[in-house]
Amino acid sequence: MKKYLIINADDFGLSPAVNRGIMKLHRAGVVSSATIMVNMPGFGEAVRLARKASRLGVGLHFNLSYGEPLCAPDEVQSLVNEQGAFSEDVEGWREEEVARELAAQWQRLVDAGISPTHLDSHRHMQVHAVVYRPLEALARREGLPLRRVEGEPVLDGPRPPCADYTFLNTYFQSGGKELLLDTLESLQPGVSELMCHPGYVDEVLKGLSSWTHVRRAELAVLSNPEVKSTLTRLGIHLINYRQMMRLGKRKGKRGPNAQQDT
Repeated sequence: MKKYLIINADDFGLSPAVNRGIMKLHRAGVVSSATIMVNMPGFGEAVRLARKASRLGVGLHFNLSYGEPLCAPDEVQSLVNEQGAFSEDVEGWREEEVARELAAQWQRLVDAGISPTHLDSHRHMQVHAVVYRPLEALARREGLPLRRVEGEPVLDGPRPPCADYTFLNTYFQSGGKELLLDTLESLQPGVSELMCHPGYVDEVLKGLSSWTHVRRAELAVLSNPEVKSTLTRLGIHLINYRQMMRLGKRKGKRGPNAQQDT
């Protein structure tokens, strides 16, 4: 059985510099998939870039953390603070309001002319049942894969498709390149997803995320020629989620998890 790998860059659309880093890796034949944040300053540019990159799978990176919701604040009162920005006060979130904002973010992506390949959530918010249930419902309705995350709820019925193995490590720390190469060496037959957060840094990013230099560090690791040569030597086939679905639906197992974006 062949080894297939989806290398998914999260936070596409966060800022122009992040977009630039992700597209550099896609053009280099390393990143095969990305999930896009539709309420962030780089969204419009990310859409234009994605339209020109037919081999890049683009999914929805459901965001309840950065910036403001697409819905009016009075429509999602439990999700926002007094300034109308996302509060991240998970304990107070109402599921119907999470579902309303999810529908709005989904529709913005579709209206932009993108046919989403899959779903995941920024900062793995799907570990909370109030987020996971609407996400799973959308994935089932649209027949799309949903990234599997350690600790997420288990609902009755069949789960949406996902990769056989999911690796949620970070690669910006000391030894990040070695960890990435070891992960590639350890891949099992089937489909694996490897999450990453590459990007350059600009003033837009600095105003939105505490993850700045770490994105540049991951970009450097993933750009290292050893990564591409290792993929080639091991005969690993890079694919996106749409191509995965053509291979057959997956139940999914988890690989090692690591830090979440903060």
